[in-house]
Order: sequence, then structure tokens, then C-alpha cells
Amino acid sequence: MTQISRRSLLKLGGAGALAALGVPSLAACGSGGGASTTSDSGGVAWPTYQRLEGPAADLRSSMDGGCDAFFRYPRQLATSVTEKPGDGSDVTAFVLTYSPPPAPVDDNRFWQAINEALGVNIKLTLVPVAEYSAKLATLMAAGDLPDIILIQEAPRTRDFVAAKCADLSEHLSGDAVKEYPNLANLATASWRTMGRINGGIYGIPLTRAIVGIGMHVNRTLFDSVNAPVDWTKDQFVTALDGVTKGRVYGLGASAADLAMDYHASSFGAPNMWRLDGDRLVSMYETPEYKAAVDFARQCFADGYYHPTSRTGTMTDIMNQYYAGNVGAAWGNFMNYATGIYIDRVGGRFTTDVAMPYGGGHWLGDAMFGYTVFKKASPERIKMLLRICNYLCAPYGTKEYELVNEGVEGVHFTRTDGGLQKTDLASTENKNSVPISRYICNAPEIINVPGKEQETRHAFEVQEALLKKGVTNPSLGYASATADRVSSKITQDLHDVRTGVVTGRLSMSDWDAAVTKWRDGGGAKIAEELTADRAANK
Repeated sequence: MTQISRRSLLKLGGAGALAALGVPSLAACGSGGGASTTSDSGGVAWPTYQRLEGPAADLRSSMDGGCDAFFRYPRQLATSVTEKPGDGSDVTAFVLTYSPPPAPVDDNRFWQAINEALGVNIKLTLVPVAEYSAKLATLMAAGDLPDIILIQEAPRTRDFVAAKCADLSEHLSGDAVKEYPNLANLATASWRTMGRINGGIYGIPLTRAIVGIGMHVNRTLFDSVNAPVDWTKDQFVTALDGVTKGRVYGLGASAADLAMDYHASSFGAPNMWRLDGDRLVSMYETPEYKAAVDFARQCFADGYYHPTSRTGTMTDIMNQYYAGNVGAAWGNFMNYATGIYIDRVGGRFTTDVAMPYGGGHWLGDAMFGYTVFKKASPERIKMLLRICNYLCAPYGTKEYELVNEGVEGVHFTRTDGGLQKTDLASTENKNSVPISRYICNAPEIINVPGKEQETRHAFEVQEALLKKGVTNPSLGYASATADRVSSKITQDLHDVRTGVVTGRLSMSDWDAAVTKWRDGGGAKIAEELTADRAANK
């Protein structure tokens, strides 16, 4: 569960701290494509994937891991849970939040409705995202644990989970998961990314779309210089040069990553790791990655990066993008596919997602984190699993609507085009009360509300990216050395990378930093990941 992933390295680099059955296909998203009932050597079987049936998607992905698309909100909702899962008890949960504190449960209709539907009293400990890593470390050292804990990658988490948390294998492995149909609908890719501990399944993944991150482009701006939709490296440079003038810059990225994923994938570098026979080789040690660093350095020297890229966050650079000051910005594809970026642009220009300018598209990890339970009686563990089964009910179900949208007439009203949120929904919602986001969540879907053409286009872009998809072969595998030193050695390497790209350091400094990274633990991490993969592949 402590694999070295792009998501964890972005966090280390500062980009963020430790989303009635029986009618056809309901919006499953992730690479669960088919059943996975056979055990990999060294561990129990992954949960059998069983796609739920519900309102038919308008566009159904043909790709493993593809999100289905819906043009409008379903008029008839399915029911996936027929009985209250809870036993009336208090259930404590430790999760992160990106939002201000919500109104307490006694004054919060959204929270009350979820508690009523679940048949329990969920008591949340909400930790601001910037503090989560430190607070999680403190919690792991404590003796008194909450019932439910959101785990994100951090040192020693595997040891903690193995010692203090419930082994869920007998409830979730193979066909046993069919007792919880909504959990069986979670993508196999998400379970694999979470990985096993001591050969067992100890958590439930918070599933995410496997398409990952994309290069968002101001299509209106790039069209003005006749930039092609699917560009080569030379055409990409020509386009950046053409749009960079005055206060407008061709490219923008957070200081933590400088869009290196886009450059590295376009140059054909591996997605974190490459399999050389049976041996894992880090992307940092490949000539393709070095060439990508040098290319990014040249782009910065030529003035194509927005100045905010030196110190800014992803939020900072996206604000520059919305304002039209940045032509291309590296960000979450699903923020485009659900209309968030389109709404922020507000019609000032057409926003789109570009293909890599060569190579392939790095796929995402299909997981945000995973939920574990403290050790308890079998009856209580089953109840907690029933609660999670309710919370991850897919799009198009009554359960999904409640935990994601709230109560009809209180938090939304129905319209011909879908749902209209009330004023109360601005403060009482799934972000302020993140039960359905960070305890257990449904697979994602593509839907730009009220915009069929944009929804169709987002789906087509997703399919094109997935066809170019490159996976990270280390996902789901563990390294004890990574637990101990990965944060430090990777941060040191990224600091040098930033210095090289921004012109403070030279490419020879990059070579020396890679050697230092390898000697400081990188080579040992590769060795341990290779061994773990051999034992559990």
C-alpha cells in the first residue's frame, strides 16, 4: 500500500498534502473492466468486479478504466440499498477537509439526512488538508482510535494498519464482496493501487478516474495561431511562441511540478517506473526523463512559462488560466469533464484538453486514499462495510443523490435539465460534510451539466487519452526503504529539478542529483519494489 506513485510524489513536492438495480449500465469508472477472482501469488484474491446496472449511460467507454458519460441527470433513479445499514450507534471517523468547518450536526440538515439514512450517528473529526499528515501521524501513535480512518501515503502507515486495523479479506476477497454490491462495483484498478498488506485486504479505496491529469488549453488562443489539436513537439513550441506576448504566456504550472508529467510523458519517459525485464527502473534514471527536463528548461529560458510558475500553487496558475493570462495549464482532467473549469472560464474562451506532443499519456492512480476500520467485533465490521456500501452507491441511485446532493426541497429542486441547488446547499454539501468523499465514494462519471456537446467532447478526449495510456507498474507494491527515506530524497531531487528548469542550476547538477537520489535510497527502493512485485504480481 506504500507504492511510489505520481500522486504521492506531487504531495512530497508540495502540490498538496498528504471523488432498484436491474436496468442497464450504471456509470462505473476505473479499470475494473472484468472480474478478478483469482488470487495473485502471495495474497488473497482481489474483490470480484461486478458492474452495477442502472440508468443507461449516453456514452459508454470501450476502454478499460473509462468513465461513462451522461448528457443529463437521470429522470428515474435506481435503488441499490433496501435496508438501513446501521445499528443506531455512534460511528467516529477521522478524515481530511478542504473546506471551512460545517455547521454542527444539530443545525445541519445535510448531515442529519445522511445519519438518518445510514441508521447511525456519524461523528466527524475533520482535519484541514495542510495538517492531515501530521495529525495522522499523531493519531497512529495514539491508543484510542476512531472507527474509520482515511489513510494517505505516509511513513509507517502499513505497519500501523497491519497492527491496529481490521483485516477485511474474509469480507471483501473474491466473491465475498458480492454481499456489498456497491463495493463490488469499485474498479479493480483502485483495489490494486491500494495493494495488500501481509497478503490481505485491509482497506476500501477512495476510487478516482484513471485518466488522471491533463494539459488544459485555451483553444481560442491557440486557434488564433493555427496550432493543431494533436501537436508534435515542434508544433507545441511554435504554438507557445505564437501566443506568448505581453501579459499572456503560453504555459503555466505549479512550482511543485512545472508540468514535468506532461513533458516527460510526451518524451516517452515511463510513468514513475519502467519494467526492464522483471526489474523496475525509475523514470529519473531514464534518458527520456532527462531530455524532458532539458526541454522544460529551454521553454522556461525562452519565456514561455508564466512568472507565477516560479512560486505558485496549482490554484494560482489555474486562476491565471481562467483570466486568459496562460494558454496551457496542467490540471485535473475530471475538473474539465464535470464542467468545473468550463464554468470558471465563463464563456470568455473555449477550454479544451490537449494530447501529449509525443510519447503517451500517463494514467492516474485510480485512487485518492483508502479507508480502514479499527479492530472490532465481526458484527461491527460488517455494519461499517454496509455503511461504506451505501456511501459508494453509483450515480443514478437514490443513495448517490442523498449523500452527494442532499434532500429534495431543502438542498435542491428538480428541473427538466437536472437539479437546481438551493442557497442552503452552498454551506451544507458533500464538501463541507465530506462523508461521501473521504469515507467511501462512488465511481466518477463525465457530465458537464446542461451542456451535451461539451460532455460528448470531454468523453471523446478521455477515450483518446486512454488509448495513449501508460500505467505505473509499481502501483500496489511496497518498499520499506521508501517508507523511511522517499520523502527526503525525492524532495531533494525535485528541488534540483526546479533549479534546473528555472535556470538556477545546470543539467550537470541534474545528473549529480539523480546519482545522489539513487545512492541515498532510490536504488534500494527499486530493488524492494521489484522483489515485492515478483512475490505478488
